[in-house]
Amino acid sequence: MNKRSIILFSLIPLVCSCVFIRTDDSIDLGNHYRYVQDYPRTIIFHQSEKYEGIGDEIVPPMVKSYNFNNRYIIAKSEDMDDKSTKYWIVDKTLKGSKVEPLDSSKFYRKITELKIDLKL
Repeated sequence: MNKRSIILFSLIPLVCSCVFIRTDDSIDLGNHYRYVQDYPRTIIFHQSEKYEGIGDEIVPPMVKSYNFNNRYIIAKSEDMDDKSTKYWIVDKTLKGSKVEPLDSSKFYRKITELKIDLKL
């Protein structure tokens, strides 16, 4: 084997191993909330100051759309079992508190009541 072949065969495992390195592509929604875009798409809350890849699920999969501002996150999700559509309003000041799903009429009524200027 010549020197060129040895270098080539030494570099192949190094280059191939980089293919499997996973990068965090979640989106910061503020106040320790993140939208995880990977399957299954969800919104989580993490306790630590710096996001470390884990957190408590706030909006279960499958998030179809979301929007947020300084105070609220609104989301629309589809239940993975029964395929029903659910709507969510997350008050970010409540620091990861459990949120109950809403149907569309209750969701839009609550958006108006809370004067949340966000659209899905």
